[in-house]
Amino acid sequence: MPLDWMDLDAAGEAPAAPLARTSFDERALLENLNDAQRQAVLHGEGPLLILAGAGTGKTRVITRRIAWLVATGRAAPQEILAITFTNKAAGEMRARCAAFFPVKGLWISTFHAMGARILRREIAALGGWTRDFSIYDTYEKNQLLKELVKDLGYDAQRFRPAAIGAWISNEKNRRFEPTLPGTGGPGGVEGEVYAQVRARYDAALKEHNALDFDDLLLKVLELFEAHPLVRDQYAWRFRHVLVDEYQDTNHVQYRLTRHLASRHGNLTVCGDPDQSIYGWRGADIGNILDFERDFGGERAVVVVKLERNYRSTECILEAAQGLIRHNLARKQKELWTDKHSAARVRVLECGDENDEAHAIAARIQQGLAAGRRPDQIAVFYRVNFMQRALELALRLAGVPYQIVGGVEFYQRREVRDLISYLRLLVNPRDDAACARVINVPGRGIGEKSLEELARWARERGLPLAATAGARAARELVKGRARRGLEEFAELLVRLAPHAEGPAAAALEAVLAATDYRRHLGESGEPDVLARRENVDELVSGARQYDQENPEGGLSGYLSDVALVSDVDGFEEESPRVTLMTLHSSKGLEFPLVFIAGLEERMLPHGLALDEDPEGGLEEERRLLFVGMTRAMEELMLTHARMRLHFGETSFQVPSRFLGEIPSEWTEAPEPGEDAGVDDDGPRFVPDEEGEEDASLTLAPGARVEHDHFGFGVVEGVQGRGGSARLTVRFASAGKRVLLAQYARLRVVR
Repeated sequence: MPLDWMDLDAAGEAPAAPLARTSFDERALLENLNDAQRQAVLHGEGPLLILAGAGTGKTRVITRRIAWLVATGRAAPQEILAITFTNKAAGEMRARCAAFFPVKGLWISTFHAMGARILRREIAALGGWTRDFSIYDTYEKNQLLKELVKDLGYDAQRFRPAAIGAWISNEKNRRFEPTLPGTGGPGGVEGEVYAQVRARYDAALKEHNALDFDDLLLKVLELFEAHPLVRDQYAWRFRHVLVDEYQDTNHVQYRLTRHLASRHGNLTVCGDPDQSIYGWRGADIGNILDFERDFGGERAVVVVKLERNYRSTECILEAAQGLIRHNLARKQKELWTDKHSAARVRVLECGDENDEAHAIAARIQQGLAAGRRPDQIAVFYRVNFMQRALELALRLAGVPYQIVGGVEFYQRREVRDLISYLRLLVNPRDDAACARVINVPGRGIGEKSLEELARWARERGLPLAATAGARAARELVKGRARRGLEEFAELLVRLAPHAEGPAAAALEAVLAATDYRRHLGESGEPDVLARRENVDELVSGARQYDQENPEGGLSGYLSDVALVSDVDGFEEESPRVTLMTLHSSKGLEFPLVFIAGLEERMLPHGLALDEDPEGGLEEERRLLFVGMTRAMEELMLTHARMRLHFGETSFQVPSRFLGEIPSEWTEAPEPGEDAGVDDDGPRFVPDEEGEEDASLTLAPGARVEHDHFGFGVVEGVQGRGGSARLTVRFASAGKRVLLAQYARLRVVR
């Protein structure tokens, strides 16, 4: 039976009636707000669209609005639902609200976390799952698909799990998106295989009592549309619904928002069409562009524009606005700031990706020498492969850095092991978790034994964990493996009581019962200390979760862990320079920002141009706009004449976006500063006048020296004069293709 709405308080208590008025000072809510911000905070009933430009203080407005609704008795905390797009943003929003009133019962979360929370209470209505379901991340989803492809007798190299997984995701969403264009799935034999795997995949998820990320939203939508009474309980409960970053919602999220705001009609959305950058994963910019039409019923939509920028200098802001005005799909607004600075946006042309990386590293060193902290500096790039050259240059320069979106904490082996144990305690049907830990620490259960046990379990419709306690299953294996299964069964029995308790106690019980720290020490791996520190950090995080969510328990903790995103790993106060993709930079800010790789088919990216020439180009322009508006005081844009990618060096064309930025807000380096580095750093400038045919002295076999790459031998020369392409094999840097005009090679006699 679905829970009554009165039972939905996060603490498990019935929510109180709406407050007549709270005791805290309403005037404090309006302090330090400009006129537009104040208008948004004080909006009463009905739909509200807050068009919040970059750096205009939208988080402050949303949190003050929530506090004002509570302060004036328009809603109790438990009658407010606020949705944003990252756990980090949700945590910040909750902390700001807590400064004004007790937030017990207040729902602030991402869409996916909200979906998981609702399904923990209501999923039984769909049949086949229990509230203790597991959440499979992309890795586990692909592992399951790989097993299913193999079980069906197909080649996982030909039928790649990642490709099948993307197709399944698209097909799932098409159920609720009838106008979605073709997904590009294969036909013929491949199409038949994909369909077979999908049928097995859907069945396997249900057997394992598991959901993937898509399901966290799709199952809620299915629930709401198949069970209107369940939907109405939530729609009546939430008197006010607020959605941040509305420009990044997809069709499913749009429909969920309509359902949740269907009874009271008090929907506040905040966003900026100019910052819609997730069309490639389903976001629909039309949701915010058409908001006034979609939600303007009995009460007209009130539109408030936040246009005062508190983040960037005038030069940076005007350069970014000059770029984004080339887009057609947008809402007109004019950002302004009173932060003036003589520093214009610098545009730097470099020889190749290594010159670019070293120029950025040298400029970072200058910034550090001038008093900037490393955590005040960030380098953005469109594609991940650019990270390699940047990392190398920063290491050579002795600059500490962190990579956001690299190997995440919760993807590390020891962390996955322990989380899998916890998942198995909560959901004994989770075969993925069981397969991971059944032989961790080693119990003599090898791959062949595991395959036999899995086959035995499948034939009987049992979860893999059941084989450990079944004598008939244990007889399939011999020697150490048989005893290992008995030990595993005993371990699960001992740990079972912790499934209903707090997360930290369960984790510490697993560590003690498995002697996992000793297991790490016996692994013989060189990074044992770091792995043990990761275990300690995991315990610390579980304790913090228990303190902040006393009613959450182990299942709530596992939901939080499963929904961690790349950006959640960003450490704001870390004494390191930040490297990240432009997509990951959303919502952040840094005094000094570099954006590398402004070249055609890099930014804008070639795939975006090929798949959707108009819409793709506008989204790529928005992506650069987002990156530029992260900069507070200094911004440098770089591009290279040549770039190595997939083993091939190619000539690059500067991005068209550079030509769209008004020249009055940009500047090139001073003469003699082409690479943007100091005199003792590498130089890549044209040869002196009169040496136009420099390639004549660089025949194959010539020994040369390069300022950065060191000593090498010329292997080939294509063309003549300064435009000749020189293939040089360097002793330390390997093979490089350089332009004679810019290489500045010295012949070693």
